[in-house]
Amino acid sequence: MRIQALGDGWVFRQLDKDEPWNRRVFDEVLRKAEADAKMTRLPGGLWHPYRRKWATERRHLPAIDVMKAGGWSDRTTMETCYQQATDAGVLAVMESTAKLRDKGVVG
Repeated sequence: MRIQALGDGWVFRQLDKDEPWNRRVFDEVLRKAEADAKMTRLPGGLWHPYRRKWATERRHLPAIDVMKAGGWSDRTTMETCYQQATDAGVLAVMESTAKLRDKGVVG
């Protein structure tokens, strides 16, 4: 996927050809950034914790758009492996005053 706002080229293009960086290059850059920031490595993998946070922060947006932007082709995977419940989200559900008022709807 290319980002239209930046033109037709790749954001992270290889120097010698019009292709995106290899995955290993991204891995090296993230490891170096974490080391430079003196961060403790996050549990759960190299990229997964960041993708999980990103997806969780976007739970309120349409799933189809979050899937497209995040590169998921399967909604179930995104919702079960990446998006997590948050205290604020659970509180909002508990405080909701929505009521079913239609006849025939029984608990």
